[in-house]
Formats: sequence, C-alpha cells, structure tokens
Amino acid sequence: MNEGNTEGILQASLETLREGVALMRLKGEVDLSSAQLLSDQFAKCAGQGFTDMVVDATEVTFMDSTGLHALIEGKRLVHDDGIRIFLVPSPQVRRVLELVFPEPLFAARLETVEEAIATIDGDPAVGS
Repeated sequence: MNEGNTEGILQASLETLREGVALMRLKGEVDLSSAQLLSDQFAKCAGQGFTDMVVDATEVTFMDSTGLHALIEGKRLVHDDGIRIFLVPSPQVRRVLELVFPEPLFAARLETVEEAIATIDGDPAVGS
C-alpha cells in the first residue's frame, strides 16, 4: 500500500439504532492489521444491554482468515452476552463465508441494513 493511501484501512463504528439494537458499520479491509479493531468493536457491544446487533459489512472490500477469525470470535462473544447478530455482508465477505462455511454461520445473511432491522422487528426466531 502506498504511504498516505487509506483506502484499505478498516474503519469501524458502533452506534445505537434504538434501545436494545446496536449497529456496527465496517468499511475497508479486515485482515491481520485490522482484525483487532473488529474484535474491539464486538467487545464494546458486549455488556451494554443490547439484545440485537446488525453488522453492516457492505463496504468491506477484503477479508482474510484473520478477519474471519475476528468475526467468528466476535459473534461468539456477543452470543455469550445474549445478543442476536445479523450480518449484512459485502460480496467479498459473503464469498469467504460461503467458501469456509457451506452451512450458514449466521442464520440471517441479509442484503441491507433495512432488511436486518425489519427481520429484528418481525420474527424473533430469525437470526443467530
């Protein structure tokens, strides 16, 4: 990567959509250099009283095995805290997940954040 080029760097933010629902937005690359940031965002969410979490990964351009591990461990962490997680993947993230996990790792792989919110509002049995 060229010096000063921030195109591939991961940007991650965590916000509250409404009471009980967290939204994590990811943009850039999730790899060895940025997986800790992803892990940190999951850790921030745990213990905050959320019941549902939407991970908006639609702007993730690359994910390697380290990033995948951070996603899986983050999923485990929030599940242990009783939080359902809804993933909205980019094509790149979807491809990695489908290659590694032929059976869906996330029960709800959705196309948009709006679809994830509708799923949360609709059927409480949907999601993982």
